[in-house]
Amino acid sequence: MTKGEKMHLRFSRAGHFWLDSGLVGLKKILDETEKDVIIHEDADGFFLEGTKDAVIAAIEKAYDILIKQYYNISTQKQKEDTKAYNFYYDSKEGRFYSFPKKKSCGIAEVIYNKAPRPTGQMIKWAHKSEKKVEIYYQGKKFKRTIARLPDSHAHLQDSMDEFLNQNELDITTAGLLYDAPYAVKPKINIKITNDNKKIKGHCYFCGQPSEVLEEATQTTFPLITGTSGVLSFNSMAQNPEKVCWKCSLLGKFVPVNGFYYTSGDNIFMFLPYSSSFEKMIDVFDSLHEAEYKDPNFYRNFDHGLDGFFYHVFEVAFAFLFTLYKKVLLHQKGGEEDFTVLDWEELLDLTLNKAPIEFYTMHARKEGNTFSIKTLWPFRESVYFYLLLDHIEKNGVKIKEVMRLFYDPQEKNENATLKRNRICERILKKKSILDLVEIFVYGSERTYIKPIVDFLLIYEPEIRKDDSVMTREEQDTAVTLGRRIGAAVGKSEDGKKGDLYALRKSRKKVDFLEQINRLQFKLGSAFIVPPDIYEGKLNDNNFQEFKQFCMIAALNSFNAATSETKK
Repeated sequence: MTKGEKMHLRFSRAGHFWLDSGLVGLKKILDETEKDVIIHEDADGFFLEGTKDAVIAAIEKAYDILIKQYYNISTQKQKEDTKAYNFYYDSKEGRFYSFPKKKSCGIAEVIYNKAPRPTGQMIKWAHKSEKKVEIYYQGKKFKRTIARLPDSHAHLQDSMDEFLNQNELDITTAGLLYDAPYAVKPKINIKITNDNKKIKGHCYFCGQPSEVLEEATQTTFPLITGTSGVLSFNSMAQNPEKVCWKCSLLGKFVPVNGFYYTSGDNIFMFLPYSSSFEKMIDVFDSLHEAEYKDPNFYRNFDHGLDGFFYHVFEVAFAFLFTLYKKVLLHQKGGEEDFTVLDWEELLDLTLNKAPIEFYTMHARKEGNTFSIKTLWPFRESVYFYLLLDHIEKNGVKIKEVMRLFYDPQEKNENATLKRNRICERILKKKSILDLVEIFVYGSERTYIKPIVDFLLIYEPEIRKDDSVMTREEQDTAVTLGRRIGAAVGKSEDGKKGDLYALRKSRKKVDFLEQINRLQFKLGSAFIVPPDIYEGKLNDNNFQEFKQFCMIAALNSFNAATSETKK
């Protein structure tokens, strides 16, 4: 290839959710970058057209933007902690500059969680004190490390000490940063050549032949342990996986496409994915309407559900709920009133051209690395959003339901364990009946109406083909429960223990006997629906029937006793 000759450099989808997310990330940043190349997009990726130097310059410029926005960043806390700032000397300006600490955050931290490195020169100290020394400066007293520059830069000693004392900064580096601050910046190797004779092998991820292969590490894909990890488990492994420079590069652009939420040492990541690259590009802007700029980078979406979320399924529920509110209902603030679902947006997002799914990844920080705990795709977006629309149309506030599923009797992460299990069932289109019954009878909450309303709408939706219990049988169980709860709550002879006694029934005959005792005890205040004796309660549906009945009974009992207290 002669200098100035135009070339094509192609980046193709690999059919892998992680690398294809990186492909989207690279494309979106390139689109917003001034460049001397032309981008041609098709169904399977895109290629850059231009001279070799222009193509390399465009990629490097996009990478610098990526680093600035996701890897080499300062949180609000780091910006405010001015006494923890570091510093460098600018030889062109002839002065010292301070700058806040830098770190990678969110998904970028999972990819590359290493200390910043100098981006310019570093002049090693000739001497550095082992302990901090007390300094008196202009009436102020503070402690800092004392360091002496080598003879080659001794002329900067006085001005450096003056700068440090004036700003009350400490020395934390192994030498003076010269002409540039340090930065968190993973290394990349852009190697463009058309000489197929130099092919060294095939990439582990994309399978394409490559003249440059490098070690597959966590910076390419977090589930890869790297050569050192492979050899520690298998010392005879002579040829650990290698990847091409393109896949290595794309793995670092994943944060652009993803959403994340951190809780303590845990981070939950959500990556939109489709088998169509064109679909991933089309929905990018719509999905990122839900993006939130957190000054401390704990998350990049705001679910608006209030309270703490600790576990993977409840956080996944909160993320999907955020998309529902911000993308499909177009709610920008904290609106509570129901708004109409944008059906055209729903179809564009979920089904047009190709289905969209969300890969959910949970990682936990262990020392200086992250270990992946769970990884699974959520493919039921249409079901989930139609469910939310149906529930909220019936006046049930998801926000209130999630709040009530928080267990104040437990502490910290344990307080949402039951809610996490319930969210898991909802995301997997399974019944939550048994979990809700256990929760409401184990909780000290005296107001559970939104939970019950949610349950009575949700269960028929996922039981449409259920052979165990029909809608009519559910209605009968709920009616019986409401009558029992109201009668027990309003009667002077009734007490909450009557509900627990009924709930302990293990067989249909025991359940009916207990109902007869209640009827005798409460008299005309409690009338048993005739459907009970006409086949609506049978041995096959007894467990579910009793659970519906007991939940409705407790809700009515709470309402009746609160009315009595008034």
